[in-house]
Amino acid sequence: MIFWTSVEGRLAGGERLRVYLAAREGRIWRTAMDAEGHPCTQDEFLWSLGADRGVARWPSGTGSGLLDAAAAQVEDYMLGFQLEFDLPLEFEGTPFQVDVWKALTRVPFGSSSTYGEIADAVGRPAAMRAVGQANGRNHLCLIVPCHRVVAAGGKLGGFSGGISLKKALLAHETAILARRRERLEQEEGNQALLKLSLRT
Repeated sequence: MIFWTSVEGRLAGGERLRVYLAAREGRIWRTAMDAEGHPCTQDEFLWSLGADRGVARWPSGTGSGLLDAAAAQVEDYMLGFQLEFDLPLEFEGTPFQVDVWKALTRVPFGSSSTYGEIADAVGRPAAMRAVGQANGRNHLCLIVPCHRVVAAGGKLGGFSGGISLKKALLAHETAILARRRERLEQEEGNQALLKLSLRT
């Protein structure tokens, strides 16, 4: 049986984002994003799961289960609390594609990597195009952050969710890291003032 749910929120720049999540056999199996400029309806997502497979909506909010945990992590990502996902994932692809997707999970929040760097990371330095193709076949978007892969020279390159969504996700992560740095600097400043006041 395949269970699914969805989470809706806003990115740091105010863009609306809905993320659909599907789980099978105790692992996150598929995700899809619905955003301005890149619509994905619930019906389209369900169709992509395969109507003949036995699909049911997860009774969200029960506080238990993989999809509740996944939904909470996606919501926390949008709010800026979750910098990386910690979920069991089911990869379906060739061994090379799986290696690429696993390498994508190691690209840190707020960073980017080039197709060439990913090709190097999987031990196939000449396979930049194949990395791009594997990136485009990623069925676990957002959780496996294919939006963090850019072309050489910093060009955004392609993205199955559309360039505007890729820009919004990268800008979201940059803004969240900037906010965290500001808070940390404020806290450090407050601690220094406290130490100074305790000395007097």
